[in-house]
Amino acid sequence: ASTEKITEYLFSRGIDYSIIQYCIDKGLIFESLPYHNLVCVGFDDKNPPRYASFRATNDRRVLGDCSGSDKHYSFRLPGVSDTVHVFESAIDTLSFATLMLYHGQNWHEDHLLSLAGVFKTERDDVVPVALQQYLKEHPQIRTIRLHLDNDAIGRGAVAGIVRGLQNRYQIVDEQPVSGKDVNDF
Repeated sequence: ASTEKITEYLFSRGIDYSIIQYCIDKGLIFESLPYHNLVCVGFDDKNPPRYASFRATNDRRVLGDCSGSDKHYSFRLPGVSDTVHVFESAIDTLSFATLMLYHGQNWHEDHLLSLAGVFKTERDDVVPVALQQYLKEHPQIRTIRLHLDNDAIGRGAVAGIVRGLQNRYQIVDEQPVSGKDVNDF
């Protein structure tokens, strides 16, 4: 299967080649045909694919969830520690793994989880289903590090997660130092 377009696309977004290749080898990402979209896959704890999102490699406005996807099992890079880093998108997740690699850190140590997007809600204690599911599957997690977008929706999602989980986990808000999101940073 061809991976040239998605590799070129992800590399142009600043993702390290070794991380791209790891994800291809593990079946976490692939290139769809005939449109050459990037497809990011989320698996459940028994390993069947349960979620997939697509992003056009030639137009950043073309993206979405694949039909039949279950957001409970969004794109993730499981780790072994008691910490999960949380992002709005798979691209931000891969960007953070790249930053860890470039800073000499083991990007396989901590858990990295995409929420498959966030949305504005009327309730002030909403915890996205992807995070709820991941915490259920990984009871060893004690610390949640939030890296959500630096916009009103992202800030609202942080507030909802903090209010919904504050008495059960150490929660750290680590919004991007600059730019809209982790990939922009």
